Amino acid sequence: GGRLLSRGSRVAAHDAGIAERTVLIEFDSFEQAVAARASAAYQEALAVLADGVERDFRIIEGLD
Repeated sequence: GGRLLSRGSRVAAHDAGIAERTVLIEFDSFEQAVAARASAAYQEALAVLADGVERDFRIIEGLD
């Protein structure tokens, strides 16, 4: 149910930032984002990827 806003690998990191690929997905609500992370489909994807990548996963509340 989320909308992909960015999945680019071009990053200009500044200060303590790390130049890593960032994926940004917008949901209609904070609760929907939390539910998507807890969903069976996402958990299955995590199991398939296993330790293939290092993740820094954050859910943040946006501005209205």
